[in-house]
Amino acid sequence: MKITQIECVPLSLPSSLDRTNNVLLVKIHTDEGFTGIGDGGGVNQDIATAMIKSWKPFIIGANPLDRGVIMAKLSRFITSAWGPSYPAAVCTIDFALWDLVGKILNQPVYQLLGGKAVDKLRFEYYVRPDASPTGVDRAVAQAEELVAGGVTCLGIKSTGFGGQEQSVEKDIATVKEITKRFGDKAEVAFDANASLNYYDALQLGRELDDCGMFKYEQPVATADIEGLAALRNKLKTPICSHESSVLIPGLIECIKKGAADILGTKLAPAGGITEGLKWVAIAKEAHLGIYCGAMNSPWEAAAQAHWLCTDIEYSKQAHANYFPLMMYNTLDTTKPVNVDIIKNPMKYKEGYFYPPEGPGLGLELNEEAVPKYLTKGKSIVTIA
Repeated sequence: MKITQIECVPLSLPSSLDRTNNVLLVKIHTDEGFTGIGDGGGVNQDIATAMIKSWKPFIIGANPLDRGVIMAKLSRFITSAWGPSYPAAVCTIDFALWDLVGKILNQPVYQLLGGKAVDKLRFEYYVRPDASPTGVDRAVAQAEELVAGGVTCLGIKSTGFGGQEQSVEKDIATVKEITKRFGDKAEVAFDANASLNYYDALQLGRELDDCGMFKYEQPVATADIEGLAALRNKLKTPICSHESSVLIPGLIECIKKGAADILGTKLAPAGGITEGLKWVAIAKEAHLGIYCGAMNSPWEAAAQAHWLCTDIEYSKQAHANYFPLMMYNTLDTTKPVNVDIIKNPMKYKEGYFYPPEGPGLGLELNEEAVPKYLTKGKSIVTIA
């Protein structure tokens, strides 16, 4: 069996944030009629496509069952010092290969990874406050809706998320109000997305230490691992490294420097499931919490669900693996949905997500719907 063709399909998918989410869907075809599909979350579609075109010698003509051999050749594009490095582009191929091999062997990906250890996992859903006079009230209203829908883990984003105005005072007010109202119904975390300097992170952490939050996620810059370690020594709230520990070199530094109580990654910017298996082997040896974020796409969410369900350790944390809920604008995908790009939506219900069943990643692309989701001004690129 040989890989004969790769299709790069630029899609713009809807989101409840009133903006489209650009992803690059990759389809890997074989000479025996099997097709594997994957995406690496929100990416620069042109850059990812150009990189995948450059990998033609490694992929076209290869046996898809030699997945490890192919990914070993692509692994240098995750942390390259000698050329382009884009882990999410590597991830698109990795996910598509896992999907393809699962379809060839007629097994779900979780079975290829050793079997399902847990049937379902909790998801963390983000509350997005802003610095306006009504920002706190809107955040509380959003939290109320989420808790009513069964969500048991609320992640409060910093007010500066996405380039908005940042207000530490509003962040403090939001966390205090939400923990006061919903702290007995849901875990609460605060995620600064590496946006604070050390002083502000320390002052904010001290204000929030008595709120009962279960984690303070990536308060300082990605490179400031020493800052994370210092905060961990001075605050009561558990520190979660995320941007700092997504890639294996950062993970190792966070462990060595005692910078986190919870170690975080996400498979797309880490390079895919293949790289995630290496990551978690190291993380588990540190005997710390393990958390997984997301980069906002449906095949990525499915791939992470397969990976996360294979170890009981993952069930101890809620994971921000919830993009399909934003795409479908619902907390329960077992009910009819209004986005038809996938024939069998991944299951989310009552605060849990479930790995899709069926061969590969378990999602079935609706080919007839693809044209209406193609990114404006772009077309499908075929590599053969």
